[in-house]
Amino acid sequence: DASSECFALLASLAGSVEKGHDVVFECENGDTIGGSRLLLAHASPYYERLLCGGTAEDVGGIVKPDPDFSSAAHLALLGQLHAIGCAPLPASLDVRLELLCLAAKVRGAPSGEGG
Repeated sequence: DASSECFALLASLAGSVEKGHDVVFECENGDTIGGSRLLLAHASPYYERLLCGGTAEDVGGIVKPDPDFSSAAHLALLGQLHAIGCAPLPASLDVRLELLCLAAKVRGAPSGEGG
């Protein structure tokens, strides 16, 4: 249906870095994930503080995400946040579990940790 297509489109906004992205996540393994500061800030208080609070990430637009989690988990989380939680879950059960752990960590983290 139309709403599923809309949420899939929003989820696809997180991914390979393109000119429309205004924030870039540089993962420990060298992968980069582009995202929308506007969507992330509205979807998550953690990302709102991180990306709109005068932090280095706010000014530079570069985020070093938590190295304890894979780039696949970070991509899955960012996709969910871009799509307001309505994006398809990753096929890999390992990544799904990692996604849950990362989401829990970000939810409870002050703006200087997690993500």
